[in-house]
Amino acid sequence: MNLTYLPAQSVLFVSTGGICRAPMAVGVFLRLLKDTRFSRYVKVDSAAISDIHVGDAPHPLAVDAASSRGYDIGNIRVRKVESRDFEGTTLLAMDTLVLAFLRNMAPHGLGDRPRLLARYTALGGDNIVDPFGGAPVDYHVALNLIEASCKALMSALLLNRRP
Repeated sequence: MNLTYLPAQSVLFVSTGGICRAPMAVGVFLRLLKDTRFSRYVKVDSAAISDIHVGDAPHPLAVDAASSRGYDIGNIRVRKVESRDFEGTTLLAMDTLVLAFLRNMAPHGLGDRPRLLARYTALGGDNIVDPFGGAPVDYHVALNLIEASCKALMSALLLNRRP
């Protein structure tokens, strides 16, 4: 099993509070992995850069948006990203603020490990806008970009190339 394009066989989606975008990305990516030869080799998780929601379930509107498309994210609980997450993990940030935070906290020599999830798709832009505090449609807009980005990430994985 060759996953050389990924720095690791563990993927961590990271957002600000960890209750919207990151758990939705976990749901999407797990579904995509399910039907591949990689499903038993890649660990998928989510985390937050803030500790305000640690231990909480995803936001109800994120759960509803994900559920409407067949993704089960209700059992995910928020945890804060830790420096040990940089070892052996591909960190995928939801926006440039999260990316900057991750690069700042990265242990020496691992500052290039975090990447922007949205960069995996050709839809343009670096940010998956945080829907927190918005209407249900905002969660679906974020989920659209998460789905497109995760599909592109999966394509890169299957083709064994780095975007």
